[in-house]
Amino acid sequence: MIIKTYVVNNVTEAYPMIFHDLGTEAFILSTKPIKTGGFFGLFRKKQVEVVAAADHYAVNPTHMELAIETEKPVNDTQHAVLKEISEVKGLISAIVKDEKNSIPKAVEKWVLRLREQEVDEEVIQYIVKKVKMKQIQNLSAQEIEQCFLANIEQLLEEGKAKDIDSSPFLITLVGPTGVGKTTTIAKLAAARVFQQRQKVGLLTTDTYRIAAVEQLKTYAGILNIPLEVVSNPNDLQKSMEALKGCHMVFMDSAGRNYLEEEYIEEINQYLHYTIPQENYLVLSMTTRWRDMRNIVEQMKSVPIDKLILTKWDETSYYGVALNMVYHYPYPLSYVSLGQGVPQDIMKTDPLFMAKKILGVDENEAGSSTSIKTII
Repeated sequence: MIIKTYVVNNVTEAYPMIFHDLGTEAFILSTKPIKTGGFFGLFRKKQVEVVAAADHYAVNPTHMELAIETEKPVNDTQHAVLKEISEVKGLISAIVKDEKNSIPKAVEKWVLRLREQEVDEEVIQYIVKKVKMKQIQNLSAQEIEQCFLANIEQLLEEGKAKDIDSSPFLITLVGPTGVGKTTTIAKLAAARVFQQRQKVGLLTTDTYRIAAVEQLKTYAGILNIPLEVVSNPNDLQKSMEALKGCHMVFMDSAGRNYLEEEYIEEINQYLHYTIPQENYLVLSMTTRWRDMRNIVEQMKSVPIDKLILTKWDETSYYGVALNMVYHYPYPLSYVSLGQGVPQDIMKTDPLFMAKKILGVDENEAGSSTSIKTII
């Protein structure tokens, strides 16, 4: 790993230098205010010390020699990755066996499908009870399928975010690293700009990943909208003043390890602004349910208003969506279907999602929802 230190007037000033020296995958390890220069301790200048790092392969070849001079050893334990413990299949088999007598044979096919989709067992039992109320002994296989579909759709409909007339001024996206917050913000902002002809502003607090800032700058340039970079919560007021002419501002937060409490406290400092604000939790459909649940449990102190699920197109297992709306009170607002900006996002579509979970209409690639109606 290459570690370099920069002394600049502000964090934003360091970005092009880090990007140039260490590459687009560089990240900031720390920032702290310092005082430099002066005469006998007088007239010293306030500056910021920025420590950035990158792996060897990410370093700009033209600056390799300079970078190597500042290389610091990295403990091997930083690269250690614990192997995921395999599922205890015997326990699952025992659960299935114990419950088999209470599940009518006519619905076993659909119960198995839901388990394969990693739907939580409590959710499965809830759906089965609802289906059994329909006197399934008198129903055909097709009618039972429609009964399952209708109950799953209803559960998703109940967990869907409702449209309201008023809109918040500030929308903040929070969530773990790698879930697609920056791309999602670009989609939501582009839809506002192109479809509703609104003046939108962008704001990012993700000063830890240089590539994320550069990506958001690119989107801001394409959309011809302003972007403010905030390095600490105290600068938020100033940045919001600079964007006060906008109809709406989207704020991108740093993707961190939300299993560590200090990061929860850090993000909370940005979420209590004194204007109408909504906070969206962004989670990836590729995250396993147990991991997703751990993340959400750790984030209970964060004021979450709504939920966005990304990377729907990168998985074949959709059960976590059903688990989330059943277990948590966060209304599901949007589902991201790909990397395209702004077209690959839609408002929650319960019927489309229910069909995917049950495996019916597998050839259906997306929702009938158009870009004109997603926001």
